[in-house]
Amino acid sequence: MYVILFVPPPVQSAYYYMDEEMMQQWMGGYSLPEDLSVTWSAPEDRPPEIVYFSDNDTFQLRNPEIWQKPVYIGYRMSKKDIRPREYDDIWYNANVSVEGNRLSYDYTVYNGAGIDCRHAVYNVTLSVSKVNTSVKYIDEEFIAYLPVEDIEVNNLAAAESRKYRINADLIKPEKDEIYKLTFTVNWPGYFTDYKNKKRLREDICTKCNPHNMNQPSSNIGFYIYGEDAPSYPQRTYTKERTQGAVPI
Repeated sequence: MYVILFVPPPVQSAYYYMDEEMMQQWMGGYSLPEDLSVTWSAPEDRPPEIVYFSDNDTFQLRNPEIWQKPVYIGYRMSKKDIRPREYDDIWYNANVSVEGNRLSYDYTVYNGAGIDCRHAVYNVTLSVSKVNTSVKYIDEEFIAYLPVEDIEVNNLAAAESRKYRINADLIKPEKDEIYKLTFTVNWPGYFTDYKNKKRLREDICTKCNPHNMNQPSSNIGFYIYGEDAPSYPQRTYTKERTQGAVPI
């Protein structure tokens, strides 16, 4: 069953969200949809995939054109109550790229707190898991955390959005191996305003879901395949992707 909230222009749509109130009343953010699954057959429904070729020591992003499409996210971030004509015109482009052994993508930060932000920190973590390719289901074992820089936000006015580039070095799998890189961007618990006053999330986001209050975050996974690694068993049908719909 779906409730149609908004039908955006005919481009790839980001229809999944964690907490609408948190996004609209606090320092939130957006990256790629978190419901992408490696078992779906349609490329646009799968997480970004990268292949490593050991013979010439190069990485290649599969279907790069998919990760250059604009995604309308104004309905997630706008505080305006009249829908849909009064939504803010906010768009997101993942702009995923692989240059050498460097993986990069864009993350959009949005100040929905209603107060100008002088400084805030979005803590970013990057975990590595190894995929068990001997079974016909998803089996991923955590290996380690890799270093990655946090997002430092300075001078972001209320209701403004800004993109930041997240970068990380890729690991090199053996020819038959698959690894998953998971980026987690943790939204700040507080920020300082232009008077250097500390603003706490629980004092501002009064309508937010208390279950999401401790550590709201955005997560996105990337899969790195050795050149001879098998593919995940994929479902033979594609996911129903209704633009602007929220599964309930």
